[in-house]
Parts: sequence; structure tokens; C-alpha cells
Amino acid sequence: MSRFLTILVALAIGCSDVAHGMLRESWFETRVDHFNPRNQDKFAMRYYINDEHAYARGPIFIVVGAAQPVQTRFITEGLFYDIAYLEGAYLFANELRYFGYSRPVENAETENMDFLNADQALADLAEWITYLRETYTFNPNAKVILMGTAYGGALATWFRQKYPHLVSGVWVSSGAIEADFAFARYNEALGESIRQYGSDACYSTIWSGFRVAQNMAHLGLADLLTTEFHLCEPLDTDNELDVRAFLLGLRDDIEFEMLHLRNTNSIREMCAEMEQQRDSSLNALIDWFAREHQYEQCVHLNFDRYMERFLETDFNAASLQAGHRQRLYLQCTEEGFFPTTSESEEQPFGNMVGPSFFVEVCKRAFGEWLTEDVIFKQLRSTNTRFGGLQPAIERAHFTNGGVDPYRVGSPLADLNPKAPATLIPGTFVSPDLDSIDYESDSEELIAAKERTRTLIDTWIFEDFEPIHA
Repeated sequence: MSRFLTILVALAIGCSDVAHGMLRESWFETRVDHFNPRNQDKFAMRYYINDEHAYARGPIFIVVGAAQPVQTRFITEGLFYDIAYLEGAYLFANELRYFGYSRPVENAETENMDFLNADQALADLAEWITYLRETYTFNPNAKVILMGTAYGGALATWFRQKYPHLVSGVWVSSGAIEADFAFARYNEALGESIRQYGSDACYSTIWSGFRVAQNMAHLGLADLLTTEFHLCEPLDTDNELDVRAFLLGLRDDIEFEMLHLRNTNSIREMCAEMEQQRDSSLNALIDWFAREHQYEQCVHLNFDRYMERFLETDFNAASLQAGHRQRLYLQCTEEGFFPTTSESEEQPFGNMVGPSFFVEVCKRAFGEWLTEDVIFKQLRSTNTRFGGLQPAIERAHFTNGGVDPYRVGSPLADLNPKAPATLIPGTFVSPDLDSIDYESDSEELIAAKERTRTLIDTWIFEDFEPIHA
């Protein structure tokens, strides 16, 4: 192991909790490769604890690490925190391997990415939960409840399937659990939201604007597109990758504007701006794009610039701290979720960005071995092992926002009487993580939060056996 990893392991061994009843950082030493007995290397996984409301030998609530540095917000506030208060639970949040400072390898070169997968992450959780029971609750049978969002939601779902003896229930808020390479349904869902909260005219403007831009690229009108969209590098219309990166960049801007405030008013305001330009759909798109980038001298929308965030291999670099390369590796080898446009005409973002573009992205980032066939086999394996949208699971609650485009990768109807699903209309990603607000929350949102609270209480006290001293 590197000197840095050795220091982290020393921290994991030597770190002790210095205060009771407050958020604090700690480290857990676990194996780099849980499935190869010849490899006994260890690394330190970062986690946080909040035990301010914990009862002795009480339950354990865990916010499962997702594809980003460890997030501690929901072990200090929000619905999960509130339920922990009611149940006298310990609160923990772990950091997923390869993200933040939980580094099983020295760098993110391709040959070092082998240990970034769900099975290794689930084994980390299994070892850690056993440790938490022994070290904090002194109760080997302490009830464990997992909460996860996004990839953390998928891991929580899969953990309940693979290690049911270690977890009593899981709450999955906006967790995409079905691997899908050509995720055209995502763009279809964005289009539906534009129609519903913007207008049909807005949808038509975007639809037409993208297709006009595509046609201009096919006609070789590179100079005009470069000038009108204020591109930093001249658009090379002879380079299909550059053209597709340009169109994907436009789509990404619209997606960001729609979703980043988690408020349907963002969609209405975007569409109102689009409709100010009556000259043509392309000019409407150009004017809106110019307003979005009004404080930039020019905009980078070529393929090489698109790839930059994925090529850095130093864990201390900003792009790896943000998790870009690591998330791409998971997409290429396990999840997919690439926002293609070529498979569906029921979305407004053109039809040029297909699977071949993202196959090339995977190859450029990690090597020629990542062929389309390899990627599809990997994603099929994920769904085969865990069941896709039909996981064999009980004691789970799947919640999704009705405007969240990722909802199409999550169960939207009850899987069985013990694995219900709740769709919350008019809301975006993970709308139910905050505390119940009886004045501001919609009736449907309040009902969803109360349902989660009741289910977690049921999971904890189902099969309850009194603790004997």
C-alpha cells in the first residue's frame, strides 16, 4: 500500500470517538478485495456518526454512500433524522469506496478500477454493519434500517436482497435500480415535464430547434453554428463526435435549468423565455442559450472538452473529488443511464446521440476493451443478479418524485404487500428527505413521509424480542 493509504489505515485503527451526542468522523478498515483470499490488502472507509438520540443497544440507521463524497446532511436533519429521534437510533453515513477519501487504490488508472463495483461495495457494508453492532450498540441483533438515494438507493435495495439477515428494512428515495444503457425514457420524461409544466408550444420549439441545428450540422454550416452559439472552438461538422457532444451539451443545459432548483416554476420560466423569440425555433434556442451563458466569453461544447472530466486519474484532482471518472466507470460497467436520443422520437432533443457515442466515451476513458458487447453484457449481468425493476425484496419502500426523470428506473407500483412504492406528484428528485412540513408540503408529500415513518417503525418492531440484561 502507498504511504498515504498506510496513514489512512493508521487513522482507522487509532481514531476514537471524542465526544458523545454530536456529528463526528471516523474510519473503518476493510478489505480492498473481499473475494480474493490471496489479496489481504486493506483500506480505510470514511464514515460519520451522530448518536445524540441513540438508546443503548438501540437500532442503527444508515444513509448508504452514493457516487459522491460522503454526505452528512440527513444524519443531522430531515425525515430520517426525525425518525431516528423517535426510535432512539444511532445515525451513520458511509462513503462509497473510490469516492472522497475512501481510496482502496493509489490512483484511478484503469487497471486500478477493478474493485469499483456493487458486490465489493455491498461487502464493505456487510463488514461495517457487523462492526457497528459490535462496537456501538453492543447488540449483535440490533435492527438496521438503510436509506439510499440515486446509486445509494440501488445499493440499499441490493443489500436487502443479498444480506437480508443484516438489515431489517430499506427506504429508497429516487433510486434508479434497473441498469439500462440507452436511457431514452429519461429524455422522454423530461419532454413530458416540459409539456405539463411549460407548454406544448415550448416542447415544439425545443423539438424544432434541435432538429434545425442537426440539419445545419449535416449541411456543414459550422461557422454559423459556432458564431450563433458562441463556441470557444469551431464546431467540426465533419467530426460526428463533436457534433453529438455539441447537441448533448445543449440538452444538458436544458436539463440543468429544469431540475437544479427542484421546482416546476423553473420549467415554466424557461419556457416563457423560449417563447419570447417568435422568429424561429432555432433563434429561440440560441437566445435562451445566450442568456444562460451571458457571463462567459465563449462556451466549450466539443468532444475533447466533454472528455476532460473523465480522464484525470489523481484522486486529489477536482474532477475526481467530484466523482466524474468514478461515476462514468460505474455507468460503463454496471449501470448505464446514458441519456441517448436516437432510440425515441417521443422526446425533443434531436435523434443523433446514440449508444455508439457513449461507447466511444467509455473507450476513451478506460480503454478499447469496453466494446458495446462488453458493456451490454455487464448491464445485463446487473439486472440478472438483482432483478432490475422486479427485485425479490420485502420490507422496502420505494419513493419517487412525479417530475423526477430518473423515476423511470425505479419501481413506481407496489412490488408486493411488503414492498410498497409511492409516487409523489409534482415533485422532483428525493422530495421526501426533508422533515414533514404540515404547512408547506402537499397532502401527497405529507402522506408519503408519514408512510415511510410508519413502515420503519413496523420494521423495527416486527419480530421484536425484549432485550434481557
